Order: sequence, then structure tokens, then C-alpha cells
Amino acid sequence: MSSDDIRLGDIIVDDDSGDIVLIGFPYDEGVRRNNGRVGAQHGPNAFRQLLKRTGTVVNAEYDDLDIRKYLKISDGGNINSDLTLEEAHQQLEERIQQLILKGKIPFVVGGGNDQSYPNASALLNNSKSIYVINIDAHLDVRPLKENKSHSGSPFRLLLEDQRFHQNPSNRFIEFASQGSQCSIEHVNYIRSKSPLTQIFWYQSIRDDPLTYFRSIIKSAEEQKSDIFVSFDVDSIISSSCPGVSAPATVGLTAQQACDIAFYAGQSLQVKLMDLSEYNPLIEEYRTGKLVTLIFYHFILGRAKTLRDAIH
Repeated sequence: MSSDDIRLGDIIVDDDSGDIVLIGFPYDEGVRRNNGRVGAQHGPNAFRQLLKRTGTVVNAEYDDLDIRKYLKISDGGNINSDLTLEEAHQQLEERIQQLILKGKIPFVVGGGNDQSYPNASALLNNSKSIYVINIDAHLDVRPLKENKSHSGSPFRLLLEDQRFHQNPSNRFIEFASQGSQCSIEHVNYIRSKSPLTQIFWYQSIRDDPLTYFRSIIKSAEEQKSDIFVSFDVDSIISSSCPGVSAPATVGLTAQQACDIAFYAGQSLQVKLMDLSEYNPLIEEYRTGKLVTLIFYHFILGRAKTLRDAIH
């Protein structure tokens, strides 16, 4: 540790003791089942290597905001990598539920986007009302394949889950969806689940996505709903984020992604966040630095809210 330049790697401890707990989901079998480019199973460990020098912990841009004064960050390790995908999903759901019950904020790094259903399911088990926000170029409501889940199916599973329909204030939001990437059959499936669902198309939000994202968060806060932000990084333009399973020629900018993560962190009703589809076998450094910066901005946003509540 350099005392004049402290980074996240200097303050993260390896256990579940943090207010925010990092969990890795090292699986891309769901991507393979969905005919995507495999390699995201290496995402969590590549993320950790780059996270060591991410920071700084004291950010002068936010009036010398010192993360250490308001938050403890820990690394709870990976889900066991030797399981079947179905077993891994079950272990992930149990792990996330345990953390939520302890009042922790799980931040899950994948791995394929199939992780998002077990994450959402864990929150459903512990919340009266939830908002699930899928930041993604794709809708991810494809049918199962041979009765098996995959990286394109997590939110169909959510929308077919009877628990989700038990509270009329529950919401599922598709954010930054790209019409060129979304089958009309899947769009109509989302529409058929209205009013529980809503699509914010990329073309409609691209000039100022943060304003639209804030409006969703505000609505959830007014409903007193717990929020799960699921961030598939293939929603980010591939010139900034090339190392993903399905890169986007157009999409959110790196700055917009960080702004969204910062604002998500600011809301105390955001109880869970995940990042999916970082694929270091395709491109490790540039994408990995951005993904760690998204995590950093989430932490920074939460620390700012806690500081502002005190002062």
C-alpha cells in the first residue's frame, strides 16, 4: 500500500463482513447454450486483478470523499466453479439471499447473464415489492432450451415466476434495449406482461440516459420497492467495451455507464447489483478497467449518500 495513493485493492478484505460484498459467478455455460462467445467464466478473476489498482479511495472530485469513512468493502469469493450450471444457480441464489438477510449489498460479477434470475429470485424471497432494471441491449426473455436456462432467458424466468405477480407494484424495466437486437416476438412477450413491464429503448434515452434512469429509481423509491440493477455490459458501445460475449456497435458510453452506476449506488433502496458478460478472453484490459470503474462508481455513490446523510 502506498500511503499517498490508496486504491480499492488496499482496503478490500476477503470475507462477508463488508457493507458491499463482491461475489464472483465464474460460469459461461449459459452463454454457450445461447450460442454466444464463451470466455465470461474468467470474468470474475480478471475483474479482481484489475480491481486492485482501481480508485482512488479518497476522491477529491467529490469534496475529498473518503470511502473508508462510510463503507466497508469485502470480497466473498466465487461460487464454486465445479458445479453444473443449475447447481451453481442454486448456490448463487442461496448465497445472495444470505447476504441480503444480513443487510449486505451483494455486487455479483459474472459470468453469463443467466446469473440474473437467481439474483432476482433471492431478492424476491426477501422483499415485499421489487423493481428489476435490466440495462442491456437485449431483452433476455428467450424461451428455455431443452428446459434449460441460458444467458438469454433470465428475465423470462422472472416474468414466469408467480411470486413476481403477487404484488401489483412489482416492476421489470428493460433499459437501453436496442430494436436491432430484439425480436418482435420477445418485444410482444414483454408487452403482454404490462403493466408490470416497461421498455426504455436506447434510441429514446441515448442523449440523456441518466435522466430516464433517475426517473425509474425515483418511481421505485416512491413505491418503497427494493431495487435490483442488472447491468449487462454489452449495452456499452464496443469501442469502449469490446470484451463482451455480444459486442454492441452502438450503445451507452463509458461515462454514461459510470454515471448510472454512481446514481444506483446513491439510492439506498438498491439492494443488489450484478454485472454480466465481461469476457477477458476477447479483450481483457480496456473492458476490465471499465467494469471495475463501474463497481467503483457504485461504491462512490453509496459513500456520498451516507456522507450527505450525516452532514
